[in-house]
Amino acid sequence: MRVLLVDDERLVLAMATRALQTKRPEWIVETASDGLEAMQVLRSKPVDILITDVQMPGMDGMALLMQVRRDPELARLPLVLISAQDDRSSVRQGMFSGADDYLTKPFTVDELILTVESRLRRLERGPEPGPQSDDLKKQLLQALTEREVEVLALIGQGLVTKEIAAELGLSPKTVSAHRQNIMEKLDLHNAAALAALAIRANVA
Repeated sequence: MRVLLVDDERLVLAMATRALQTKRPEWIVETASDGLEAMQVLRSKPVDILITDVQMPGMDGMALLMQVRRDPELARLPLVLISAQDDRSSVRQGMFSGADDYLTKPFTVDELILTVESRLRRLERGPEPGPQSDDLKKQLLQALTEREVEVLALIGQGLVTKEIAAELGLSPKTVSAHRQNIMEKLDLHNAAALAALAIRANVA
């Protein structure tokens, strides 16, 4: 599998590449320092998944995302946005612009690997519905309990555990248990990914 990492911080790229090659030596890790360089890589060799930082000089991650989605040969490439911004508006902007997943900084290499592997597993199961698909919402309603859907919706609205607990009349511990169950059922591994899914399914 070939992974393309895009970040303007050379140290971040070097550390992430080294860690991925240590934990997943079978992966080929390509790097780029901005969107323009990333497009050059994408047009010169096959890539299985693109992981890009949002905030970069020159062509940033959002501009790269838009260019990839407009390119007929790259439009279906799995793409994960990385950002220090974890507020609902930032996640919403990324997801409705065509990102497949959203990972917030700081993150561990294990979280990055889980995000990549879960995204590829979902890809193997077939194409997902669009961002506002009723089909995706139906799938969530079938996979989750009514309470879990309520928790997911509030995560999508940007509420944190204590706020969700107050809203639903639950203890924070119970909310955390629901969150963990949701992540296990949906093969997602962080709150930003949950929020992104809630937005994509239009349950938030």
